[in-house]
Amino acid sequence: MVTSENEINRRIEERDAERSARRAQAATVVGQMARRHTELAGQLAQLERELGKVLTEAGEVFDVAELAQVTDIPVADLTIWLDHAAKPARSGKRTRPRVKPQDAGSNSTSVATEPRAARTALTAPTESTGAAAGSASS
Repeated sequence: MVTSENEINRRIEERDAERSARRAQAATVVGQMARRHTELAGQLAQLERELGKVLTEAGEVFDVAELAQVTDIPVADLTIWLDHAAKPARSGKRTRPRVKPQDAGSNSTSVATEPRAARTALTAPTESTGAAAGSASS
């Protein structure tokens, strides 16, 4: 006997309800864990800043190698934390500077739309790019 349309719809709804419940549970757990991860990452960053500050101050009485021997903390770890203390905290996402619109009568090609190599060639060479530009044209 062939199943009626009502029975087919009921079965589909039943299966969809189970799947929806599992999807909602999975999404909830992922959301909770992501929030926890963000909190812990912030706490870890703060701890690393504090640790770096203490290491900087300890530098007056300890060098990194001796401190590593005394504490059994690898020199590499101490160095990383010390380096983090020396670098300023990032202020957020970098954004590209906006290109100002050109006059209607000017050339339609913009330096910003040219290939990178062409843009580099148009700029005045500096100490760091002068050598690279000179070797690229050889």
